[in-house]
Amino acid sequence: MSNRDHAKKHSMDIPHVTSVELPFNVKNTDRAVHMLGGKQRIQKAINSQYRPTAIQPSSHAVDDKNLELRLRNDPFHHPVQASVNRREKVLLKVSIPKSSLPKDYHENPQKYPVRDLLRQSKDDGHHAKVEPVAIINKNYSFRAIADFQMTTKNNKMAQDFNNQVLRLSQFDDYKKFYQDKLTKTDDYKNPEIFENKDHQLIPPPHFSGIRFPFDFRYQKSPYTVTLRDEEGNAKVVMKSDSKKLFTNTVDFYSDSIPEAPLPEIIKKYEWMVSADLSHEYSDKKLFDCVHFLRRLFEIKPIWLRKLLVDVTPEPLKAAVKEALPYVSYCYKNGPWRFCNVRLGVNPKDSSSYWVYQSGYFRLQGLRTKFDQSEDTVRVVPNTIKMNDPNSEVMVSEHLLFTGKKLPGAINYQIGDIMDDDIVSVIKRAELHGELLRDTLDSQEGWIKKQIIETIRRIVRYKLRRLYKELPIEREKIHEIIEADYTEKEGEENDEDMDEDEEEVDEEDEDGAEHTNEADDNDMDEDVVDPASVTEESILSRIRQADGPAAEKLASFEATETALAFFAAGAVYFALITGTIPTSELVQNEILPFLPWWALVTFGSYALATLGWGVLTFKDKEKSYRELLQQIDEAKTFYKEKGLDLDE
Repeated sequence: MSNRDHAKKHSMDIPHVTSVELPFNVKNTDRAVHMLGGKQRIQKAINSQYRPTAIQPSSHAVDDKNLELRLRNDPFHHPVQASVNRREKVLLKVSIPKSSLPKDYHENPQKYPVRDLLRQSKDDGHHAKVEPVAIINKNYSFRAIADFQMTTKNNKMAQDFNNQVLRLSQFDDYKKFYQDKLTKTDDYKNPEIFENKDHQLIPPPHFSGIRFPFDFRYQKSPYTVTLRDEEGNAKVVMKSDSKKLFTNTVDFYSDSIPEAPLPEIIKKYEWMVSADLSHEYSDKKLFDCVHFLRRLFEIKPIWLRKLLVDVTPEPLKAAVKEALPYVSYCYKNGPWRFCNVRLGVNPKDSSSYWVYQSGYFRLQGLRTKFDQSEDTVRVVPNTIKMNDPNSEVMVSEHLLFTGKKLPGAINYQIGDIMDDDIVSVIKRAELHGELLRDTLDSQEGWIKKQIIETIRRIVRYKLRRLYKELPIEREKIHEIIEADYTEKEGEENDEDMDEDEEEVDEEDEDGAEHTNEADDNDMDEDVVDPASVTEESILSRIRQADGPAAEKLASFEATETALAFFAAGAVYFALITGTIPTSELVQNEILPFLPWWALVTFGSYALATLGWGVLTFKDKEKSYRELLQQIDEAKTFYKEKGLDLDE
């Protein structure tokens, strides 16, 4: 280290300068200065303390303290705004002997970087000289993209505006422009004005809201492919079209039921039967799922879709919804709503299908309350045991209503309900011949109203108690079972009914949850005592709440009628809102500007409007009666003063 020479030291007592980086090669210095706004504009920008704010009114906003680059001489040109860098940099002067420069250096200097020239000069035995000449403490660069430009060379309106307004030399020129262009009232007579053509408009201040280029990293969607037709036109299509479901939905009141799948899917099924599906994964899965569901519907003719998905093997679960139209149809209303029925089976033909009737019970917050992570037990539903006692088809217990745990479903088939109270109700009704009716009903199905209503009320009651984690009261269950519902047609038991109505619009057994919240914002009925409306009583009330306002009212030079009417309006305002107008409102905004007749008008309007508001929106019968009483007393008071409000 001692044998090496130390780096040469240079004095930094050098001038501080400002640099401007232009996005082009400068050959004419005067023109470049003019494009920056002239020497005075450059001097003003250098001497200013301009700092760009975080939020600009526009990305191309013009600021007199900043430099802007105008690429053409046009007042409607949108200049490029400069970016300011205040980091200090040292400007170095590098001197290289001319003899060491390449022969073509002057013809193409950009070909040789300074670092390569220094290395070549050193190799040739020449010594280059490097010295600092200035410190750059402010640097202007134009790296923002230019805004969209609009040429006005052939725009007569813009040229006239430029010559007669922007380059105004005499006031008469501006006056002439105003009279010719801005005061015409018969333009509508010229039909050319309404034609959709060049309107000769002045360009807006800026077009784009983006200053700097942004790489969106656009990439073609991997799920699309470009196809060309016979004429060579390109069209982008999805590699795999979204699957269309051909669900066969039947209305309960329809006289016929589907015997076969819809024609749209029969053709596809015939293709799947004859084709080699070893390389068609989705179609192979669909085909296997159709055969699996067909076996399930042979065991049980009517299913809920949630139970079907639960018993389907994991690899086929995703295809259940698409495979169901091949083997079943779905009721959208009636006793078997949301149920998938095997094709050709009509549950309206026989009362034996009562066990498959569905009950829909909405409970707000059930999905969030149910713990899906908890391990569930699998059981054989009762409707499967009836047809195949030795069946191994088992469903998750949380999809059935047991009356002991909060279920994970809201739709249950009557025959699959495992609650002991409901099972005993059904068995007792069967024993006494009181379960089934002779004719089918659109609401209760084959089950008599007394039994189906008892089942519904027990389920609703227990769901609410389980959701709130409250014990089941046996007295309440006994009360529900012993009640007579056959004589309560159209009546509702508020204590037993669920918060939500049973009917829903969604054609899905998982229907959406709705929030029904009671309005607890009703105001108190007794905000103001129903006393007589007199000047003394009203002023006394206002004086208790706001003394200055009462004194201002008492000293206001108006007729007694105006004062009483205004005070009455204040009382009724208090009746509705529960507050009395403040002194600031009365003194500064009402009394100084309203004559007595305006106050009378205001009072009449206030009485009518507030009375209608109490009657219609507040639904407070007591307050409305008090208001009518006070209005009658006010009418009597005004009549004594010589003013008949009825007229």
